[in-house]
Amino acid sequence: MKAIAGLALALAAGLTTVFGGPTLLEAWLPAFLLWTQLAVGSLGVLAIGHLLREDWLAPIRPPLEAAAHSLPVLALMAIPVLLAVETLYPWAAPEAGPQQGPRTLLLEPLAFRLRAIGYLLLWAVLGRALARPGRHQRLSALTLTLLIPSAVLAAHDWVLSRDPAWFASLQGFAIWVEGLAGALALAILAAQQAPPRAEGLPGLERALLTLALTVLWLWFTQFIVVWMADRPEEADWYLRRLGDWGWVQLGVALPALLLAIALAAPPDHGRWRMSAVCLLLLAQHVAHLWWVVRPDAPSAAPPPWLDLLVAGGLGFAWVVWWDAEHRRRPAAA
Repeated sequence: MKAIAGLALALAAGLTTVFGGPTLLEAWLPAFLLWTQLAVGSLGVLAIGHLLREDWLAPIRPPLEAAAHSLPVLALMAIPVLLAVETLYPWAAPEAGPQQGPRTLLLEPLAFRLRAIGYLLLWAVLGRALARPGRHQRLSALTLTLLIPSAVLAAHDWVLSRDPAWFASLQGFAIWVEGLAGALALAILAAQQAPPRAEGLPGLERALLTLALTVLWLWFTQFIVVWMADRPEEADWYLRRLGDWGWVQLGVALPALLLAIALAAPPDHGRWRMSAVCLLLLAQHVAHLWWVVRPDAPSAAPPPWLDLLVAGGLGFAWVVWWDAEHRRRPAAA
């Protein structure tokens, strides 16, 4: 099944690159970013659990390890993004001309592609190493040391550079933390057949609540920093998203996050409440990602059905790969 999923994904990536056009490529980008963040977030949660020797890691370790092993699939998903840089990123378009300022060398198609290949290769190597049996405290420390800067730089390259004037320092880190929260939520939902032991449940509850609060704090802090700095180019970034796209953040992402925090705050979660918190965190993650990525599209936004179709197709290929890896791993203790 892994081979079939990989071949189908490679074929879809090739056809999208050659025949897809700007609309299909624009639908491909946020779908690629969504599944990449969940896979890389799984690697981060796995490293944090090992490093802190948390009891809550045991029941969700198999799905996290399977997700960390799925990182090679991201290389196939990345093909249209890397080959169509000039279509997806305004600074790379031929008519844009050379970039000015401190990011001149960064915003260059060849450098962009080389960095992306480096990120994907690094994450695949770390995922394979960390998904082995046993405790990996030292390896987890090394993983986080390499993962945090690479994930933040990837967020700036793949997401935030769509607006070359945007220099927000916390936004890339916020995107990575959102990936951690989404990956933890997905792993808990996947491990529902093996609920955490009593000694691990409080830690899992605290982890969900901590990540949700951190996401909210990073959103608020970044907005306040931009507001106080009164920089027109950064204010424009928010104004574009509070117009036609304001309902995505204010009507979906923010209410889902606040409700998740309200449900996660009281201790002693039941299964239904923990599942609800996880679903709400995943919903806010998807909505916020589209809210950040889509308003800076250089071409017309694709219809919602195309977004759903592409995200679902890439997700299906990722889940098939993940499921094959998950079945190979021992059941949670």
